Amino acid sequence: MPGILGVILKENKNRQANENLIRAMLQKLSHNDNYVSQSYAGEWFAIGNIGLPVEGEDRFTIQEKSGYAAAFSGYIYGWKNLDANLSRDTANKASRLIEIYQRHKDNLPTKIDGSFNIAVVDIKGREFLICNDRFGHRQLYYYEDDDLFLFSTEIKAFLAYDKFIKGIDLKGVSDYFNYGYLLGNKTFFKDVKILRGGHNIIYKNARITFQKYWDYKFGEESKQTVGELIEEADTIYIDIIRKLKSYGENTIVPLSGGLDSRFIIGHTVRAGLQPYTFTHGKKNCLDHKIAHRVAQELELKNYRFVEVNPDWFIDYIEEFVFLTEGMIDSSPAILLGINRQYNLNPKSSVFLNGIFGGPTNFGSVFFTPEDLIDGLTYEKKLERIKGSLGGFLGGLKDGLFDQNLKAAVSENYMSSIDEEFRNCLEVSDKFYQQRDVFFLKNNLGRYMNQVDCSRFIWHDHFALANDRLVDFYMRLPARLHFSRRFMAEYFKVKFPTLAAIPYQATGVDLYSKPSKYRIKVQEYIRKSKYYAERISKGKLRFYDMRAYIHPEQLFRSHNKMAAYFQEILLDDRTASRGYYNMKRLETLFKWQKEGGYGFYPLSSLLAFEVFNRLYMDR
Repeated sequence: MPGILGVILKENKNRQANENLIRAMLQKLSHNDNYVSQSYAGEWFAIGNIGLPVEGEDRFTIQEKSGYAAAFSGYIYGWKNLDANLSRDTANKASRLIEIYQRHKDNLPTKIDGSFNIAVVDIKGREFLICNDRFGHRQLYYYEDDDLFLFSTEIKAFLAYDKFIKGIDLKGVSDYFNYGYLLGNKTFFKDVKILRGGHNIIYKNARITFQKYWDYKFGEESKQTVGELIEEADTIYIDIIRKLKSYGENTIVPLSGGLDSRFIIGHTVRAGLQPYTFTHGKKNCLDHKIAHRVAQELELKNYRFVEVNPDWFIDYIEEFVFLTEGMIDSSPAILLGINRQYNLNPKSSVFLNGIFGGPTNFGSVFFTPEDLIDGLTYEKKLERIKGSLGGFLGGLKDGLFDQNLKAAVSENYMSSIDEEFRNCLEVSDKFYQQRDVFFLKNNLGRYMNQVDCSRFIWHDHFALANDRLVDFYMRLPARLHFSRRFMAEYFKVKFPTLAAIPYQATGVDLYSKPSKYRIKVQEYIRKSKYYAERISKGKLRFYDMRAYIHPEQLFRSHNKMAAYFQEILLDDRTASRGYYNMKRLETLFKWQKEGGYGFYPLSSLLAFEVFNRLYMDR
C-alpha cells in the first residue's frame, strides 16, 4: 500500500547513509507508474512518502528553518477540537500537522478527521511522532534492531536495509493456517510488526515507545427512538459523503447484492453524483440480478457488469502476494483483474470502498443473541471465540504439515486467541461487546485489510469506516444489531424503493422475512448438489448462483488453473522447505478434482509458498 516510510538512527549520525536507505526503500515501493514520491534525509533520520498525487494538496513538507518535517498518507478530511485558526481549511495539510504538533504533541491524531498514517519530526529536538487513525486500516509496519528503527506501509521496503533479517515467524504462520488471517500485530516476518489502530510511536530521549491513544469503549446504550437514531445516522453520513466526493473527477462504487454497497450508492446519488458503478461475478448470479435492479431504480447511467475471467485467479496471484506480502489466501487476486476492467484514470478517480462495512455501518455480524449473556467464565468466552474462527483448512491441518509446523499450528491455536482477547477485555464488561471488538480488530483490521488490494490502484476511501459512525455504533442498542435490523429500518425510511429490492443474504426484500421452509429447501438443494458432485467424482458440476463466483467449479473445469496450482504446490522446491506433507497435498488435489471443496485450502497453501518464493528466496 502506498504511503509514508522512514528511518530513525538511534545514536549515530550519517546523513548520506540515511539518504541512500530512504531512496532504496522508496524504490522497493515504486511498483506503480502513477505513483510520485518525495523524501528527505537528515543526520539522524529520513522520511519519505509515495503514492498517487492529490492535486493541489501538500502531503509532505520540510521546514529546515523552523526545524520540522511532516508527511502523511491516506486522507485528512478536516480537523477536530481545535481553535478557529487551526480549524480553517487549507491545502497545506502537512504544514498544518506541524502547527498542531507544536501545540498538542502526542494528541495530534485526536485532532484529525480522516483515515491516515502520519509522521512528524522535530529535527532540532530529535523527536519523532508516528501515528495512525483509530482503525489502522491503512497498514503501517515497523522493524527495529540495535542501530535503527524503520517504518513503512509495505514490509518490502525493509528489504532495502542490508541488515534486515528475514526470519519466519511461526506464530504468525500458525495464525494464518489456523484462522485464515493473522491476529494482533503479527506478520510472517519474525522482527516485523504491524501498528495497531489508535496508536502512536514516539521517539524521544533516544528511546522508542508505543502509546495507545484510543480504543473502543462501550457505555450506556442510547435511549433514543429508532426514528431518532435513523435521523442522527443520516446526518452523519450526509456529512461523510460531502467530504469524500471532493477528491476526484470520477467516483467509483462497486455494487453487490448486499446492503453496504447499496447504502453507499444511494447516498452518492442523493449527493448529486453520477458514479461509475461495477458489479462483478458470473453472469446472472444473484449479485448481478440484485445490483442490476438497484442500478435501474437509481437510473445509474454508468453501470456495468464485469464477468470474472477464471484466468485472473492465476494471472494476478504473484502480483497480489507481492503487493500484500502474503498473510492471506490467493483468491482475492481476481480483484486485481476486476479493477483493471474499470478503464478510468486512477489519478482522478475516487474509489468509495465499502469493504469495512458491517460493524462500522450499524450492523455487527460478530455477535448473536446467544452472546447476550452474563457470568461466562473466561474459558467459556475463549471457546465461543474459537467457535467463530476456523480458516480454510479446518480439520485438514493435522495431515497437511510436517511435524515442526504441525506442532506450531497446534500449540498456538488457543494461546493466540487468548493473547489477543485479553486486549479486548477493557472495552466493556459485557462479553458480546468484547467479542465484537475482537473481530473488529482482527477480522476487519487484519483479514479485510489484506483483501483490499484496490488501495494499490485508486484513491481508496473507506466509505464506512468513520469516527462518528463508530461512536454512534457503540451507543446503538444491541437489539438493533442482529440481522442488520437497524440498517433495514434505515432503508425503509430513507431509501424505501431500495428497501423493496431483495437483500442477497436473505433472498427477500427488507419488508419481508425469509420463510423457514425456503431456507430448508435451499439447504437441501445445496447439499444434494454437493453429494451429486462427490458421487460422480466431479463429473457433475453445479454452480451456486447465489454466490458471485464459484471457484471450486472453475478449478475443475479450467485446466490451466489446476495445472498452475499443481506446478507450484507439488514442485520439488515446495517440498524442500519441509512445511507440507506432499502425499497429503496430492490427496487434497484429488479430493478437489472429484467434487470436494478444496479450492480455498489449496489457495491458502499456494499463497504461502508464493510468499516464500518472492520474499524468502530472493
